[in-house]
Amino acid sequence: MTEPENTSDVRLRSRVWSILRALIFVCVIIFIWEDWTTMACSFVGIALIMGWVNLFQLKSQEIEKPYYRLWLNTIDGFLQFIVMASIFARDLIQNENVEKILAVGCAVLLARLIAHTLFSLGVLREGKQLPRKRRWSKLANLSVTITMGVYLLNLENLQQIMMVVSILLIAASTAAYAYWYYRDPAHRKPLSIASQLTMSRIVLTPFFLWVFFYDNDLDYSNNNLVFKILALVMVLGFMLTDFLDGKLARSMGEVSTLGKYLDPFSDKISNMTIFMCFIATGYASVWMVALIYFRESSVETLRTLAASEGLIMPARRSGKWKTALQGIGIVAILLGAIEPVRALIPGFEGIWHQFPIIVMGIITAITLISGIDYFYASKHILKKFV
Repeated sequence: MTEPENTSDVRLRSRVWSILRALIFVCVIIFIWEDWTTMACSFVGIALIMGWVNLFQLKSQEIEKPYYRLWLNTIDGFLQFIVMASIFARDLIQNENVEKILAVGCAVLLARLIAHTLFSLGVLREGKQLPRKRRWSKLANLSVTITMGVYLLNLENLQQIMMVVSILLIAASTAAYAYWYYRDPAHRKPLSIASQLTMSRIVLTPFFLWVFFYDNDLDYSNNNLVFKILALVMVLGFMLTDFLDGKLARSMGEVSTLGKYLDPFSDKISNMTIFMCFIATGYASVWMVALIYFRESSVETLRTLAASEGLIMPARRSGKWKTALQGIGIVAILLGAIEPVRALIPGFEGIWHQFPIIVMGIITAITLISGIDYFYASKHILKKFV
């Protein structure tokens, strides 16, 4: 049977469009080495527009043959990597102090290309269909293209932030694809939106470490302003997702056992990582974080014991206050580390060196009080084991 004419036409236009887009990327690479910045940036813009047309008008992802789709995606990813690598090589030749984040971005692009190709080949060899491009993948491609333009135009104030955004989106899209690949549809349901928000905190926590220590300077006040702001934004994102995941799960009727365990686990992973960063920078004492860890692990042990007896240990109001105050304290410290913010508050500069320790002391005290409250309210559980 022959395919409908409209489908064949769309497929043909899609292939021609993809080939033209590949040729445009080749031109961009040539322009980079010839130092024709304006032309290179213009062609990147054209490639961006063509990508939109290919994705949203031609609808090629829904009708393209699997192996041809894989080939097109691989070529597209390879060209993106070559363009960024060309920018890096050009800057390295012209300037010995080339930003290392550009090298990291090139490595991430190459890693994504290899991982995506291997995953896709595995899917096709198993006789399965390739997934459609997900939202994260589309956002990552858009961000990478914009990042190319930013570097080509030498917009120094935006280069680092755009590269970090691109790396985070690439990581998110790769994680989403890997999850789809390893998930067994016959036995598992897709993660709910609430669980995805919860998982995002776990996935992004290692990137917070990288952002926090980007300058390899343990005096966090000396770190790059862009990355200090980005660290603050990530923490605010952690707090927002922590607030939304429970609300969404209840409102959408998607409360699950997985979510009940993931939510507190992700909170502890993200918060304890931040507190460990504070130890390294002198914003917190070791004994403070040790006591916080002792409280968190003790309460989780108590929850596990309760679950083993078929009992439910409900969340306490003190626990909610503890989580909220920890978030507020972390945000306050990260805000105080930003010089323009300190300058807005009269006299704050004079107390800044003591401020993080004071805030962490309050957090530690509230955390311990919350732990005592949990144990006191769970006497009936402890009596079963003591």
